[in-house]
Amino acid sequence: VDVAAMARLFGYVDMTDSGFIAAVFSIAFNPFFWNVVARWEHKTRALSRGFGSPHFACYCLGTVILLLNCVRSHCFTEAMKSQPKLEGLDSHWAYYSGLAIMAVGTLFVISSFLALGFTGTFLGKH
Repeated sequence: VDVAAMARLFGYVDMTDSGFIAAVFSIAFNPFFWNVVARWEHKTRALSRGFGSPHFACYCLGTVILLLNCVRSHCFTEAMKSQPKLEGLDSHWAYYSGLAIMAVGTLFVISSFLALGFTGTFLGKH
C-alpha cells in the first residue's frame, strides 16, 4: 500500500475542524440510531404501546429520522464549506456530474419510498 498517496489525500482534510467532527458524528449516528430504535421497537413494541398505535409510532419515528437526516445534511454541507478544495473538482464538469449523480440517487430513493410506503420505509410492514 502506498502510504504517501493516503498522506497526500489526508493533507486536504482538516480533521480538527469542529464542523468536520460534527459531520462525522452525525453521519455515524443516524444509521446507528435508526437500527437500534427499530430493533428495540421490533422486540418490545414499546413505541407502538407508548403512542397507542403502531402506525402513529412509525410516523413519529420516521419524522425524527427525517429531521436527523436534515441535521446530517446541514453538518456535512458546513464541513464541506470549511475544508480545502481539490482544484480538479472545483469545475463545471464536476458540478454537473455531481448533480446528475444526485438526480439518479434521488430517483432511486423516491421510487423505493413510493413502492414501500412511509411505514415500509421506516419500520417495515410487519
